[in-house]
Amino acid sequence: MANAAPSLPSLPAELFDIIIAQVQDDIHALAACGLVCRSWLVSSRYHIFKTTPVSLRPGNAQQFIELVNHPSSTFCTHVRSLELLSSHVPGGSFDAQWLDPIIGTLARLPCVTDMLIANIQWGNMNPRTKSALLHGFPALTHLELWSTHFDSVSHLVQLICSKPLLHILGLDDLAWEDPSFEISACRVPYGLHSLRLSNCYKRDILDWLVSHEALPPIHHVQLGAVHPEDTHSIGRFLARLGPDLFTLQLEFSSLDAGGDAEDFCARVDLAQNPALHTVILDKFIYYSDYQFSSAVAWIPELVSPIPNLKELSFGIAIRDIGELHPEENPIDWAALDDLFCDPQLAGLRALRFWVADRVELREQSARNAPFSS
Repeated sequence: MANAAPSLPSLPAELFDIIIAQVQDDIHALAACGLVCRSWLVSSRYHIFKTTPVSLRPGNAQQFIELVNHPSSTFCTHVRSLELLSSHVPGGSFDAQWLDPIIGTLARLPCVTDMLIANIQWGNMNPRTKSALLHGFPALTHLELWSTHFDSVSHLVQLICSKPLLHILGLDDLAWEDPSFEISACRVPYGLHSLRLSNCYKRDILDWLVSHEALPPIHHVQLGAVHPEDTHSIGRFLARLGPDLFTLQLEFSSLDAGGDAEDFCARVDLAQNPALHTVILDKFIYYSDYQFSSAVAWIPELVSPIPNLKELSFGIAIRDIGELHPEENPIDWAALDDLFCDPQLAGLRALRFWVADRVELREQSARNAPFSS
């Protein structure tokens, strides 16, 4: 009888985890790894659901719930990112009923840490659905709200405060009728470190935050387009953050020929943020539209008070390099050059220009491009 072939030594499971981690950005490779064996399936699923959100709409939500409730389902504990995307219905509003039969099941998913809610009218939602959103998803650390309407800012505040582990909050294109809130009603999650406010009533949110005796150490703030009526609240909020603020991102877009930047500089003192090291100015140049480029002259006054500025970035959207020299409200590149060489900004280590479009650098145009001396 022939001797049996010696068995090969088995590799430790940790080694397979490392191998699979090398393809974590390749969803197809991860799916193939998951078909090899049960242990590979576990490792692959971790990476698949870490970066891939489950996007639910009225058309596919019921199918997902059936999959979750199937007796053989094993993936529920791997779902980390959830998107709830409502759709328009006749009359211009959003469908608020599709969440009613599924929200209870979704709220029991134990490991959801990231959630995006879009196109929701809070006032039209079933009370049970509101309750599930407020009391479910206990592990949530990242909440995004897009195109959402609330009857009152207090309803938004309740939703934010219902997530005690929240670290990142993004609010885009939000509206409400009643700006009032009760100061003692609820407290902002103290782990909040990143805040983005875009196309909403910033002053109402910032005034609510400032009403707290102790603010969370919010290190990263994105303000979107700054409007003059919000600058008082912005100034008070950033002053309260003091040394906790590390990065600030904003843009100026008021039709009041630079009025938004002028009001910002008058009401916001960035010298009170000694740890602020990065400033990002979006739409510094935006297709030669004067309402975006008119604030350029205020850039020196905006950044010069920052005591420890290390990185300054400008967002640029142009179709032709000639737009770096707009005929209306021309950019004083020489003044900016002097600013960047000023001893006050001796700590500046990086100056970046983020170009949103592909720009043809024709030889003649390139010769006309501004260069630092």
